[in-house]
Amino acid sequence: MRSHTGTAPGTMSVQGVVLACGGERRFGDLVTQDRPRHMLDLGFNPIVWHALQTLEAGGVKDVLLVARGDHAASRFDAWLKEGYEGGCDVEVITAPEDADTADALRAAMPRVSADADTLAVVAGDLVTDVSIADVLATHVRRGAVATCLLAKRRAWNGLDMKVGRPPKGAHYVGLSGDKLLLMADEEDVDKVLKLRRPMMNRVSDFVVHTDLLDAQLYVLDKHEVSHLLEQKRHMTSLQLDVIPALVRRQFAPGSDQVGKSSAAESSNGADANADDGGLMEAVFGVDKENKDAKGGENAPRPCCAHLAPDDAYCARVDTVVPALLEVSREIADGAVAAHLNGRRMSKYENFVDPTVVIGGKSTIGPGCIVGGGTSFGEKCSVKRSVVGAGCSVGSGVKLVNCVVMNRATIEDGATVQGSVIGPRAVIGSGASLRECAVQAEYEVEEGDDLRSETLQNRR
Repeated sequence: MRSHTGTAPGTMSVQGVVLACGGERRFGDLVTQDRPRHMLDLGFNPIVWHALQTLEAGGVKDVLLVARGDHAASRFDAWLKEGYEGGCDVEVITAPEDADTADALRAAMPRVSADADTLAVVAGDLVTDVSIADVLATHVRRGAVATCLLAKRRAWNGLDMKVGRPPKGAHYVGLSGDKLLLMADEEDVDKVLKLRRPMMNRVSDFVVHTDLLDAQLYVLDKHEVSHLLEQKRHMTSLQLDVIPALVRRQFAPGSDQVGKSSAAESSNGADANADDGGLMEAVFGVDKENKDAKGGENAPRPCCAHLAPDDAYCARVDTVVPALLEVSREIADGAVAAHLNGRRMSKYENFVDPTVVIGGKSTIGPGCIVGGGTSFGEKCSVKRSVVGAGCSVGSGVKLVNCVVMNRATIEDGATVQGSVIGPRAVIGSGASLRECAVQAEYEVEEGDDLRSETLQNRR
């Protein structure tokens, strides 16, 4: 039996939803039938464990975990029963095989507790120490319909900037204080970001950011979002469809900003309702249900942003390189995010499972993680790297700034730098790899010298 829904600031009743689906293509053959993307190891735990930890630390322990398809759902269910030792009470929900984030939340809605009035929705690949209780507090204080967690991008997650072109991979966030006024993706921008005059007329200050990460941690009013998802079945993405729609609704006739502006314009002899109503509907897609609102119960509520403190850790593991590589290393680093690893650091400032076998004159330096059952031959050197469980590392091997996944084999004399080595891959003796991504079960030939390549088996 599931526990009662968690209680957050005020009298709000909160239920957590973890969206553990999507993004598999970017991980190639690292994702298998038995190992969905969010089940890939990040340190000693699957990626999705970190999302559950975020909810648990914030006091939200009644959680729905949404997976794509029956098989993926069964893998999460098996892990929760056999390997999960956290404090959340988790129920796995199956979404369609092609579900995006809004589709996944739509699939979860029938299982949301009737007592819950607020949803804490977390991307299954989010790793953060930001307190979800703080995000909830912002949501309550502002009486928001939606509150988004935003954070400064990590140094390795910068944008590709070229003169005369919009930043590649940018997400545009418009803020006035902590009020969220614009959410746009790079696909919405063709060299010029167009800002609508009705919105600009209604705010005294407005800043557009491209340096902020949308962490995809959203606190949402259950009833508003449930209604929107039901009425707008074409919406598939929370980030690209649902949140922007809620942001636009703030400018529907009847919102506080519109009411104040209309009064001011009327005092100057302008018929604000006649001039602005049609424009608002054309520009912002105002829903009919909101047309007659006059600032009462049905008036649009604000959308807000909670900005993570500068010293907070916040990253999403949504790519192999750089995200999986860099986050794996950062949660091993005592100066960055080792407190998120779920283990106590050794006196050598690393995390080495007690079952690891280390050959003579081999060294495992600070900022490393080594999983159980892994063995090293003699005279190995491991620096700032993560080595999974059950790996076999030969003698004279050098690993620097690497992630080596479970049951991989690295033979004698190999040197691997800045690379990700997939599960059960084999790196031949004397091979040299720099900044490569080696997919699951791929075999690198003896003596190969490879740079900046993605290596995968032909299908």
